[in-house]
Order: sequence, then structure tokens, then C-alpha cells
Amino acid sequence: MPFSQSGVLVPRSSDDPVVASAWERFLQHQPLAGEGVRGVVLASWQRCRSEAVDPARHSAPGAEAERVRQIQWQNRDLCGAARPALDGLRDILRECGTLIMLSDPGGTILQLNGETKARSVGEKINLASGGCWNEDVIGTNAIGTAIATGAPVQIHASEHFCLDVKRWTCAAAPVLDPFTRTLLGVVDVSGVKETFHGHTLGLVVAAARQIEGELARRDVALHERLLASAIDHFIRYASDYVVLVDGRGRIVRTSVNAQAAREMHDVRLPLLQIGNQVPGLNLALSDVDRCCQRTEWLRPEWLHPVKDRDATLGTMLVIPLGAQRNRTTISPLPKAATKLAGNDPFSEIIGASEVLAATKARARRIAPLDLPVLLLGETGAGKELFARALHRAGTRVEAPFVAVNCGALTRELLASELFGYNEGAFTGARRGGLPGKFEQADGGTLFLDEIGEMPLDMQPHLLRVLQDGVVVRLGDTRERHVSVRVIAATNRDLQNESAAGRFREDLYHRLCAVILQLPPLRDRPGDIEAIVEHLNGKLARKYGCAPKQLEPAVYQALLSYRWPGNIRELQNAFEVMFALSEGDVIDLSLLPPSIAQARSSLPISTSASMPASFGRLDEMERQAILGAIASAHGNVSMAARTLGISRSTLYVKLATIRAQPGNSGSGI
Repeated sequence: MPFSQSGVLVPRSSDDPVVASAWERFLQHQPLAGEGVRGVVLASWQRCRSEAVDPARHSAPGAEAERVRQIQWQNRDLCGAARPALDGLRDILRECGTLIMLSDPGGTILQLNGETKARSVGEKINLASGGCWNEDVIGTNAIGTAIATGAPVQIHASEHFCLDVKRWTCAAAPVLDPFTRTLLGVVDVSGVKETFHGHTLGLVVAAARQIEGELARRDVALHERLLASAIDHFIRYASDYVVLVDGRGRIVRTSVNAQAAREMHDVRLPLLQIGNQVPGLNLALSDVDRCCQRTEWLRPEWLHPVKDRDATLGTMLVIPLGAQRNRTTISPLPKAATKLAGNDPFSEIIGASEVLAATKARARRIAPLDLPVLLLGETGAGKELFARALHRAGTRVEAPFVAVNCGALTRELLASELFGYNEGAFTGARRGGLPGKFEQADGGTLFLDEIGEMPLDMQPHLLRVLQDGVVVRLGDTRERHVSVRVIAATNRDLQNESAAGRFREDLYHRLCAVILQLPPLRDRPGDIEAIVEHLNGKLARKYGCAPKQLEPAVYQALLSYRWPGNIRELQNAFEVMFALSEGDVIDLSLLPPSIAQARSSLPISTSASMPASFGRLDEMERQAILGAIASAHGNVSMAARTLGISRSTLYVKLATIRAQPGNSGSGI
């Protein structure tokens, strides 16, 4: 019986002869149906073929010693954070005859450790510092395939694409930036094929997670120093657009004047979002490389280094808006703004973050077009809210809005829900039949949620309605013409689903006339406070009581949690806390277990802790203020709540601190 290993993570050494035979067939362009080749390996072989990789290549290309030193310097943060994990792997695998490696995102080996004999054998194929093991140059291998797939992978013997590498077995796991989730490098363990062990993949995955944890700890400490040093800039340049960038060029914080910066200086946003990298501001690169990467709109006079003692921690980008501010104060409101100030169809979508504002702005442009819209976003990201807002802002606002969840019904029920049925169409059919959702939405909008879950055999019927505007009820032959705007939503990648044969390509192209990508809640943490305040008032009306007060630590826990369930999860969590609170305060004891557990695993900030010994009262106040601001990542409103004072009082106290002797130029 033919078998497939497409879902197998760990290879089996016993399958090696079968894989070797399949590789020879693959090179001769013969079909592999029924061959025991894992899906991840076959996909890699196909990429190698498309990149014209030579299967007879003897070794990986290498870099000159000076270039290797330059790459190692550029990745010094990764190398430093990886050292404890790699040392741990070396201790575990000391007697196994394997090599332990760390590569950069391009597959170039930065560090290599292992016993002398294994290193000597590895050097023959340039499995050494400076060797480049990207798939497009040396074919299928754990480092290159982990980079290509973004996932851990183990490659054994004949699964390699190039002939001379088939003597080896290797396992690798990507290391992701804990802040942006971009690829930083790869951890790999390799040895001759006789050293194969299924547990090796688990070891490299654990090592990669350990490195990410160490990077996260370092990032938290560094960002606290950066924010403490930069707080003065945010106050001094409050009327301008300010972007704080860390040493790797990642945006840590921005002010609220992005739209004015876009209009006045043609700033190319939405690149400037929290976590994104600004080209040309990565301090790990040389001055020449940074200048070459810098975009045209980014003027050198806008850049100010942020220093702490002798170290440069990051860059402050200050875009002046003085002239724009003077113009806007005397300009009348545009008609669109006047309309939005009244009954805004998007008012139920709470938040003022830049990424959400950009999404709502695109939605407003889409709304009157009367084209099919495909909403893409994670579960709970607010797809139905956006669908209803698109309807209310469109040309069919007076007509019905009808929603149906394609993933919540069986195939038979979904067919009858969408297309309706005639009397006697099936056992239990209602007398006189029933119109389907298309007929109910005639003239208006039909929202098809979870469209990616629709059974494949039902998709042609949906396609016909979209193409011809004709519905035929179950058990009937009569055609009914409908005029419906369809808004579909999914959390799946329909292009991949289409390529895999699970979703019709023609239906996908019919649905995605316009695509609207909805941001997850973790990408707009600045909106959490506004959402919580909105929910607080809404639940107070629902339960007939006054809004609750939240302890500062509860706010901090909500802000630091990643919210995999997005807005829906936040709504459910907050309502449970609201309903269970006996008094008028929501404290830490009411946090749901998942949020409490995530909070307890966060690194503890030392900057906000109480000094070991009590000193002068004004010094204790100064430390408390700076610690609160650092813990709130520069959010003055949050810091003021933590301290139990108003924001205006906090600004006064900050001005007093800056005016104290010895604080000028200190970054306070």
C-alpha cells in the first residue's frame, strides 16, 4: 500500500533506500506517486529544481575571512544571546560526534562547535564558519530548509538534494525576533548519518526557544533604558511627529501625528508601526550600508542618537510639523471629517492606533464601491464589525445586512441556509419552503463568515450566484434573481488553500475583488485601554451598576498579554472579571488563568522596584516616577495611573526633575 509521510516531522532512517530511489526518479522528472518522501522534503526538492541547484555540487560556498568577521559583528547580539544555549547543546552532545552551529538569516554559519574529527569531515563540504547553507546554493539541508519554511526541520541522509551532502544528517530550528517575529538566524546540529537520532530536533527547538527568551530579556532591559533616556524628547517635541527606534532599527514608540507627517513631508507610512524596522537605522550596520538603505524621504537632520552614558541605544526620528500645525488650526473641516464627526459607520470599531486608523481609512474608500470584499484576519479580530460598517457606509445602507457562518453548519444545513428550499425538499422541510440568505439579503449585503470552511462541492453553487445573480432553492427548478453585495471573511490563506485544491481558484478570484487585512490586537496594544474603557461603560449599563476601577497591575497585565483570541477574547475576559468583582475594583485575583500565567512569566523589571535602602523623599519620588515611565514603555497616561496621579501632575513633576542640577543632558 503506498504511503505518504507529508505530516512526519522526524525522518526514519529505515526509509533511506526508498528516498534515495525517489531522488533519482525526481532528477529524471519521473512521477513520485506512492513514494515515501516527506512533504517538506519534496517541496524543498521542487524549490531546488526551480532555482537550478546543481545536485552534483560538492560543497557550500564560503565567504572571505574579513566578510565572515563583518557578518559576525552585525549579528553580535544574536551570537551573545545564543552562547548559553549552544554551550548547553555542546555539553549534551559532547560524545555524539556532531557539530553545533548558529547561522544568520541568510544561512551563513556564524559559530560552529564540535569535536575535531567531526569538524574535519565537515570542512570537506564547507560545513564551517562562513559556509553558506541556503537552499538556493546547496539544496535541501536543515539550515536552508528551516529558513525557507520558517519552521523546525530534520533532514536525513538521502533527503539532502546535493549528492556529497547525503552522508550527513541534520536538524535545525529558526530563531525569531521576539519583538517583530522576523527571522534572526538558525540553530543547527549536524553529523554524519550514523549519528542520526530522532530527539535531536527537540533539542534544537528547545535551544532556539532559549535563545529567543534571552533576546526578549535583553530587549526588555534595553527598551527600558531607551525609553527612560528618550522621554524628554517626547515632551520637548510634543507638537512634532516623533518615532523612537532601537539599535536594530525597530520602532519602539511613536507619537500621534502620523497623518500630519504624511501630508506635510510625504513620509512613507504605514511603515512606521510599532515593531517594524526602519531601513537605514540599524546601528549594527556600517555607516555606508545604513546610508545605502535609507529611504529618500528620511532626512539626516531629523535623526538624533539616543545615548545612555557612552552607549548609543537607538535613534530618535523627529519630523517637524510646526508649519502644518499653524495651517490646520485655521482650515475648515473637510466634508468627510464633518460626516465622521456625526454618525460614523465605523464608530463601533474602537481604537486610534495608526494601523487601525489606516485599516479604517481603506475600508471607508472601499465601502461605496459596491464590489465583493474579502476580509482577512485572525479569529476574533472584528471581521463582522468591519463587515457591518462597510454595509452602513456603502450604497445599500437601507437594505438588509444578513450574516451566515459557513463553518458553523453542516453541508446540508449550509446549503439550505444559503439557497433556501422548497416544501418537501427533505424530511422536516417547512411547509411552503423557506427563502435562503441570498434572497433575504436581496438588495443589501450578505456576510459570509469563515468562507474558507465552505465544503468544496458547494463552492460551484456559490460561484454561480456570484457570477449570474441567480439562486435555485433546494428541491426546486425555478431561478430567482438576486442583487447582493457579498463580503466574505476568513482566517485562512485562501491562496494556499486554492493551491492545495481545497478551495476553488475561480471562486477565490471572484471573492477577492478587494481585500481588507485586519490587524490583530497584539499589533495595536495602544488601543487596549480605549477598548477596556468602552467595555467598562457598556457592561455597567448591562449590569445596572457604576463602571469598575482597574488596578494599575491589571491594566499592565492586559497590555502585556498577546491576545491570541483578539477582541473577542478581551471582551470575554473583561466581562468575566467585571461580573465576578464584588466591589467597584477589579484586582489581580480576577485575572483569567491564561492572562495571569502569561503575566507571571514576564521578566520582572528592576527599574521600577523599590530601592534597597530608603533615602531622601524627593529621590524616592524621582525613582518612582522614572520607574513607572519605564515600566509603561513611555506611556505617560499609564505611568500616571500607576503612580495614582493625573497626567498633568506627572508632566509638572517631570519638568521639576529635569530642572534639577545634574539632570541636563542626562536623558531624564
